[in-house]
Amino acid sequence: MSKGFSGSTIKSWFQYRCERKIRFELSTNDELAAVPVIKDVRQANWAALGTAYEARVVQRLDREEGVRRPARSKDPLDEASTTAFLRGKLTVSYIAQANLTPRNPPRFLEGTGLSLNRNLPDLIRRSTADRSARSLFTIIDVKATRRATAYHKTQVAFYVRVLEELLRELKLSAPAAVQLDSFGEIWRIPDDGTAEGDAWQIERFALAPYLRLVDEFCNDVLPKIAAKRIGPNVDQTFFHLYFKCEQCEYLGHCSKSIAPELPPNRRDVSAVPGLTHEGKRALLRLKLDSVAELANAAGLVGAPSFGWSLSRRAPLLTARAMALASGAVIRTDEEHTFLMPPRADAVLMVSVDHDPVDDRIAAIGYRRVQDGVVRTERIEIPGSGSLSEEAAAMIRVLSALIKDLTQIDAVNAALPPGSPNGAYAHIFFYEPAEATNLQQAIGRHLDNEIIREGLLHLVRLFPPEEVVPEPEFRGVHHLPATAIRSVLEQLYALPVVVAYDLHQTSEALALVGAEAPYRPSEAFARPFSSLLSIDVIRPIRERHPSAVPTSAIVEDVSARLDALQGVIKWLFAQNAVATAAGGPLLRLAKKPFRFQATFDPLNAADLDVLLACELLENRAGLLEALVGLAQPSTRRRDAGRCLAGLTLAKQWRYGRSQILLFNVPEESRESELGPGNFDLILTDDSPDLRLDSTLWPFVECRIRAAGEGYEDRRDQIQIEVSDSVYRGALFQQLMRRTSKGGWCVDRSFRDPNTPKAAAFLAYLAAERIA
Repeated sequence: MSKGFSGSTIKSWFQYRCERKIRFELSTNDELAAVPVIKDVRQANWAALGTAYEARVVQRLDREEGVRRPARSKDPLDEASTTAFLRGKLTVSYIAQANLTPRNPPRFLEGTGLSLNRNLPDLIRRSTADRSARSLFTIIDVKATRRATAYHKTQVAFYVRVLEELLRELKLSAPAAVQLDSFGEIWRIPDDGTAEGDAWQIERFALAPYLRLVDEFCNDVLPKIAAKRIGPNVDQTFFHLYFKCEQCEYLGHCSKSIAPELPPNRRDVSAVPGLTHEGKRALLRLKLDSVAELANAAGLVGAPSFGWSLSRRAPLLTARAMALASGAVIRTDEEHTFLMPPRADAVLMVSVDHDPVDDRIAAIGYRRVQDGVVRTERIEIPGSGSLSEEAAAMIRVLSALIKDLTQIDAVNAALPPGSPNGAYAHIFFYEPAEATNLQQAIGRHLDNEIIREGLLHLVRLFPPEEVVPEPEFRGVHHLPATAIRSVLEQLYALPVVVAYDLHQTSEALALVGAEAPYRPSEAFARPFSSLLSIDVIRPIRERHPSAVPTSAIVEDVSARLDALQGVIKWLFAQNAVATAAGGPLLRLAKKPFRFQATFDPLNAADLDVLLACELLENRAGLLEALVGLAQPSTRRRDAGRCLAGLTLAKQWRYGRSQILLFNVPEESRESELGPGNFDLILTDDSPDLRLDSTLWPFVECRIRAAGEGYEDRRDQIQIEVSDSVYRGALFQQLMRRTSKGGWCVDRSFRDPNTPKAAAFLAYLAAERIA
């Protein structure tokens, strides 16, 4: 029996890249039952939403321009109408749900043993090509989304290939007869519309690159997948569980391989969080297919066929496998993190849920905890996907945050300079994605006067992983926010599967003392995320009778803030223990909270905003350098960003500089650093030195170009240090205390452009006032 597929199979591949999903889609129900595979046949909310949106769009198009539609909504357009339309015998410009499947095997499947199932593009438009009598056909897909993705476009490209075959079969493929549009179209939700409406926004795209992807998939990839054997006790397909699998109808089947009741030696390695598809393939090549085998694997960094990126993450993945195998919380080899301060008197927590269909905030919450007491809590649920409701919810919640920051700033301002009694404030998210979604939401509302004028306050809300800190350019002590998930991923290997979501992590940490773990009710439970699911969001947006009450969502957001508060408190406690032992975990040095006085956010002018953005970009580069420098020297070395383990051999004077000759160990000889880098520092790897940007000028250095005849020598390197740096007290201290194999050369951060841009903008502002 030949294996049939359709455009949805093409979309599935380019969306999920899952071999097992494609192979199952090529199978009959009887074949799946023989495995056995239990398929979730319930229609997903997002699929029902897409069908409903498409129906409204087509109905409106029919009213305005005319569309030949199927007699019954669930049927394809009859063959006679489709043929008449392609031959130009219908007066309408559009047909909907035409079954393009040709009678004969298509040429692009010759020799593959594959066949086509029904292929029903949402719309086909006929227009006139090149001012001639030829018909120009354009394939259109209607999608309930605000962003047309590559997998949407490959589906359109596949329909074009099928239409080519049908036109050839109808003997309409000659140039004199018809022409296929070289562009496809996605009709999507308008930027200023909602998924409940019937308006659309057209995205045209060139088909050529997507046609190449489709051809390669149909000719090379798909036949190999189809040849994979499945049946009772045999499944040759490759699979990997990750966050996208949540939407798959076969998740229940695959999840059995990572079930918690399985012993570690039978638990699939997919259970390990952070493992990618290619990472798993590399592990399978090394015969490491279970959690236990990865946990016991040593020397993966140097394993053959183990890519550079995966090799760098090998120690972390092994630690996570060990945590899963033992059910224990394990420290990683990260000594500390620059993403979180060791103290916060005022803990300011923000929660942001996002609707991926409307591309709007679905819920936003804020809580201030000080002295162990909840001082403020505000949670808002926009009632629709409109821009106005999103803006209103953001303003209500973020105004409460800004009010609290203003109060803390006023209290600290009243204290004598340098007073130890000032309050330290810090903002916390759980997921970096929450900050990204908030950032994008703010970007959608810069025409809103309230949000625009508050921009310089709002930029303080973004955690360092995704965006940039506030416009404080005199130091890093005001870096404003932390994504707790990133801190946990750096410092701890937890016994959680696939993802570090709040539910799993808070439950794991509760076993070692964290308070108030997040335990979602059935309506809010998700396998790999704790944010609101589309199954909760969409019924509210559509005012469906099945929608959960808004009060239930408020309770869920509040419960997540409880759990986040418990994890933050636990991290502070762990840092206190580590600090007492001489090795603090949390290294983000801060001062009592004060607003940046350089700007007046309530009266922000365009030049103020430009200056803020310029300074923000500068701080982003500095923060990226600091986060990288916070990693152990072995990680920095393996990433090519550090020369580690250097031993000083000799030194001599050279003009107004000192030349230091170092012996380079074998493992540091693949570094990307060279004479072209102007932002290098020479240290003894002390975190107090390499993570303090104010000390970098006292240890800055250059790598000298190799002399003639020494270009290929990698066991030694010459470092040039200016006389002023060399004679400095700090550098002389390094010379005295650094032991054999203790020197490191790292990239720091230097930005000569921001001061110039800031001076120019300040000049423009002065000229405007004058």
